[in-house]
Amino acid sequence: MQRRKCPVLIEIGSQRHPAGIKAPLNAERAEVSLALREKGWTPCRVWFDDQAGAWVASVVYRARAA
Repeated sequence: MQRRKCPVLIEIGSQRHPAGIKAPLNAERAEVSLALREKGWTPCRVWFDDQAGAWVASVVYRARAA
């Protein structure tokens, strides 16, 4: 049985951007967090937003050192 997949959004400040990955609707938060870590993100908090129909991850955005 195929699981329905939803987009994963990255929340930086008050803006949301596509993370470029999808996660199953019934995934665990840890699964989404691990998928984001594989893409190089550091999620602080992960939740499913019913209104957006997507997983959302709040991340710490760090500028590169000069």
